[in-house]
Amino acid sequence: MGRKHKTGRFLRRAGIVVSLFFLVRQMPLYKPALEDPFSGQYWYNPYEQVHPGGRWLRANFHAHSNAWGFFTNGRKNTREDIVLKYDSLGYDIIGISDYQHITDSLALAGAGTPSAPRLYIPVYEHGFNVLKTHQSSIGARKVYWNDFILPQTWSQKQHILNRLQERAALVALNHPAWMGGYSQRDVRRLSGYHLFEVLNDFWISEGLWDVALSSGKPAMLIAGDDAHNVFKPTDLARDLTMIFSNSLPGTSCPPKTVYRALETGAAYGIEVTRRVARGSVVQKRACLDAMPVLQSCRIKGDSLVVVLTGRARQFNFIGQDGAFLKSVPGTADGAADSAFYILQAQDRYVRVKISLPDSSHLYLNPVMRTAAKNNKPTMPAVQKRRLFTIFDS
Repeated sequence: MGRKHKTGRFLRRAGIVVSLFFLVRQMPLYKPALEDPFSGQYWYNPYEQVHPGGRWLRANFHAHSNAWGFFTNGRKNTREDIVLKYDSLGYDIIGISDYQHITDSLALAGAGTPSAPRLYIPVYEHGFNVLKTHQSSIGARKVYWNDFILPQTWSQKQHILNRLQERAALVALNHPAWMGGYSQRDVRRLSGYHLFEVLNDFWISEGLWDVALSSGKPAMLIAGDDAHNVFKPTDLARDLTMIFSNSLPGTSCPPKTVYRALETGAAYGIEVTRRVARGSVVQKRACLDAMPVLQSCRIKGDSLVVVLTGRARQFNFIGQDGAFLKSVPGTADGAADSAFYILQAQDRYVRVKISLPDSSHLYLNPVMRTAAKNNKPTMPAVQKRRLFTIFDS
C-alpha cells in the first residue's frame, strides 16, 4: 500500500507539472501594437510605379488539394486538378495552400505554355483551431506546427504571426472576419503581418480591413478563392488578386518581384458578380479577359486620380473608419473610365472601390499619409512581456 501511495502521489505531481507546462505554453503575452492613425506631410501611393508598359498578373494563393485525405474539404482535388483549372482560366500564379503542407515545386513543374509561363510560389495555410483563425504563409520556407486549439487570445495570435514571419516572405490574415477569427480589437493591436485577405469566397472582410487601416496598420489587400472543390463552379475565379509586374509578356516573373509587389501594395482585388461566379470555366475566362484593369492611380497636386482601361459604373472613395468620402457615378451613357478625389488635410488614408457595369468590383489598396517621402508606413512593433519569454517555440 505504501508503494502504491507513493506512486499515486508521484503521478499526481507529475500531472500537475505537465499541466502547468502546457498552461504556460498557452499563455504568451505581448504588449499591444500602437494604435496610431497614419500621419505625415507626404502621401504613400502603392501604385506610383504602375504604368501602361507593364502587365497585371492574375493570381490565386488560396486553394486546397487532397493532401490530408478525408481530414479536409479539399479531398476531391488533386494538385493536377487545381493546376489544370486555373491554367484554363488564364492565371499566371497558382498557389496550392494546403493546411500545414507546402507543395513541392516539382509537383507544379511543366504546366503553363511558352507564351504564358506559370510561376510557382510556395504557400500553405496555417491553423487547426476551432474558430478558423488562419494565416497564409506566402513564399513559405518551412511549416510552423504549433497552434492554439481553443478560442485564442490576441497575444496567442500575435505569437503565431511572429513565428510565421520568421519562416516566410509574407504573412496574410486569412478570411479574418469569418467566424470571429479576428476581432476589431485584435486587428487594432496585432502587428507582424503584411497582407489582409479582404476578399474570400466564404467572407468579405472589407469593414475589418478599414479598422486595421484606421489604427495605422499598413496591411495590403489580397484576395483568394479558398477553393476546396475545383469541380464546383462557384469555387473558382470568384475572388482574385491582380499583381503588377514590369516583366514582358511571355517571360517569367521572379518570385521576389511578386513578394515585393504584394508587400508594397502594387496589387488589387477583384470580386466577380454572382452571375459570373456560377458560370463555366469558358465563361469566366471570357469575363476576366474582357474586364478592364487599372491603368494608373496617381496623386496629381492635391488630387487622387484613378484611370481604368475600360468603363466603370461607379467609383467610391473611402477613408478613415470606413467613411465614404466621395461617390462618382457614371456619365450620361452610364459609365466612365476615370475619377478623382481632392485629398483633404484630415484624410489619413484613401482607398477606391470600383463597380463595373456587370456588378463586379475592384478593390484598390489605399494611399496613406507618411512622414517619410515615398516610404510606406511601417507596422508598429510589438514586444513580448518578460514573464513568458522562455517558452518561445
